[in-house]
Amino acid sequence: MATILGYGAWYLFGGHRSVNSGGQTVVVVQTTPTPVPTPTPESPVIPAPAGEVFVEGGEVVLGDGEQLPFRRDFVQPFYIAETEVTNEQYRDFVRETGHSAPAGWINNDFPAGAANEPVTRITWRDAVAYCDWLSQKLGVRVRLPTEAEWERAAKGKENFRYPWGNEWRDRAADCEENRGRVRAVKSFPENRSPFGAYDMAGNVWEWVADEARDEQGNVMTQNGMTLRVIKGGAATEPRAFISNSARYFVPEDKGATSLGFRYVIERRPPVQKSESKP
Repeated sequence: MATILGYGAWYLFGGHRSVNSGGQTVVVVQTTPTPVPTPTPESPVIPAPAGEVFVEGGEVVLGDGEQLPFRRDFVQPFYIAETEVTNEQYRDFVRETGHSAPAGWINNDFPAGAANEPVTRITWRDAVAYCDWLSQKLGVRVRLPTEAEWERAAKGKENFRYPWGNEWRDRAADCEENRGRVRAVKSFPENRSPFGAYDMAGNVWEWVADEARDEQGNVMTQNGMTLRVIKGGAATEPRAFISNSARYFVPEDKGATSLGFRYVIERRPPVQKSESKP
């Protein structure tokens, strides 16, 4: 079943126009769900290192059953960044590596007062390069989350529509109706998922690792460029386009003022010692 995606199609790159050149509209395709592995017992809640939250493994139901049909997946336990990567964090990467700074920066520095805002105007490839750099600094693998991992972190075990629950709250996130704009991370304390991740619905769209695929499972491209999935919606979107299930496809070499990312860290959860028998 194919659905023309309303989420962000006319808003993502400003001016209420489609992301695609030539006035084309990206078609979102839902593939037939694959069998889901038998869930293992849920992992205990493990304290996460600073700046990360621990997400319990388990089944995740992707989609919302309305605009996007439900499909199921199963994820292992993982750690995810508590917030979107900020300008200040990304500046360290730019200065250490010589990687190109985002458009709008001057002398490899972000605009004044924007240190804690999500870094934007970066491509999927930029986000992957940042993860590779951080992997070397931390000595563990850092990568973009899969779409299933991203939704698990946002929805929690309760499968919420929004990080805070199933009903929209104006005090939990900005939207176009409220003249929303990109803000510093953690500006809305209520916009926190059951696992503790902030701003997963709204603020900025977020890159994930997944390639866009058609009904036959083929990777989708545009002008020879792979299309990648982005998640969550942005503060500049209409309220109807913001949720834990919101998704859109963007060429991996494109950036936007309302598109950022967060990362997953592959830290092995501590092994829980079993009590010895007398």
